[in-house]
Amino acid sequence: MAKDFAKRLYKSRAWENVRQAVIDRSRGLCEECLKRGELTPGRIVHHKTPLTPENIDDPAIALDPGMCEYVCKECHEEIHARLGEGALPGRGDHGRARIGFDEYGNVVRR
Repeated sequence: MAKDFAKRLYKSRAWENVRQAVIDRSRGLCEECLKRGELTPGRIVHHKTPLTPENIDDPAIALDPGMCEYVCKECHEEIHARLGEGALPGRGDHGRARIGFDEYGNVVRR
């Protein structure tokens, strides 16, 4: 859930454009899982630099697609745990749904 100071950003058209660009770039797959050779659908566009009240209005941090990555829920929780924020509520099993590609190169569940 978005922190109060970030809600304005996440409701903006500018953020929707960045969000879609990040999802398109990743082809809908979790970028962290891909680094491990795993194909997992992404779910959350994550800011690599945590947003704060001090940097929320800096477009180089908040609205740069290069400062974001598309990740699955489990990887997002692991990232925040590494940052010392602890596990987020509702953490699921990292066993992941199996996915692959159809004959046209689209990601499909298996």
